[in-house]
Amino acid sequence: MTDIEWKKSYEVGHERIDFEHRIFVDLIARIDDAQQKGDDPKYIQRLLEELRKYAEFHFISEENIMYSVSYPDYESHRTHHQKLIETYNQTLMQIELGEQTINDFITFLKDWFVNHTLHEDKNISDYVKGKQI
Repeated sequence: MTDIEWKKSYEVGHERIDFEHRIFVDLIARIDDAQQKGDDPKYIQRLLEELRKYAEFHFISEENIMYSVSYPDYESHRTHHQKLIETYNQTLMQIELGEQTINDFITFLKDWFVNHTLHEDKNISDYVKGKQI
């Protein structure tokens, strides 16, 4: 089974962001579990597509939170999101071409989630605290 699950340490202190991050962790875990169990590759591909679409939704949601409070690093954070989606799409293509494994990609997703959440997203929460959205 997967070695990624929701931890209290992933919380950034913003209710909506934390809720959406829980779904993110669940999707990564589902992909990891499906891969480890040897599920149908088409099903795993569908899970990867679900995660991509969810990431796009989540990023817009987070950007709207930042925009609503005039977050000073909005453009930088937004650019970071765009680059992550580009990397995601490129990696999916590399998987389809057999140039990268799903296991490597899962490792990337776990590392990316933890690092982005604990550093970038925590900054948003810290800024938003006390502001009316």
